[in-house]
Amino acid sequence: MKTIPPRIAGLVFFASALSSLPTSLRAQDDGPPGPIVSRALAATVDYGNEAVFQPAKQSTDFERLGVLPNQVLSITVQFPVELAGQTIIAEALDGGTLSLPEGGLVVGRDGTVSFQFQAGISFGACRIGVHQPDDSNFIQLWIVDPDHPENTPPGLPGSY
Repeated sequence: MKTIPPRIAGLVFFASALSSLPTSLRAQDDGPPGPIVSRALAATVDYGNEAVFQPAKQSTDFERLGVLPNQVLSITVQFPVELAGQTIIAEALDGGTLSLPEGGLVVGRDGTVSFQFQAGISFGACRIGVHQPDDSNFIQLWIVDPDHPENTPPGLPGSY
């Protein structure tokens, strides 16, 4: 039978006593969350067949539009002209493929950024985030299921 030296036994006892004490940590209070900033003013969605839609915007979200699986759209988002020269981030949040200009999305002198989006094949909600780090703007799409129109929200605008 081995004997544990008293110093090691004391150290083990002290460590176990410390780990059993309740601890509480307070989160740093930075006050209430700041307001949601959404700088995009308008969006234009071109389906390429002379069907062009300008979805209404409420808060951070543009009105939802319908799209077919794999359909390609040209999208232009209008920002304030004061943002000319600034970089914009675009993200396909629920699938699909973005085609961005070489060098990324930079707000033009007219306040716009333009890119192409190809929808994925999964039916349902599909969002594209178009923003800067401190603001939020979402283009809302719905990939329709042509074989099951009952799965498409009624009255969904778009060219599909």
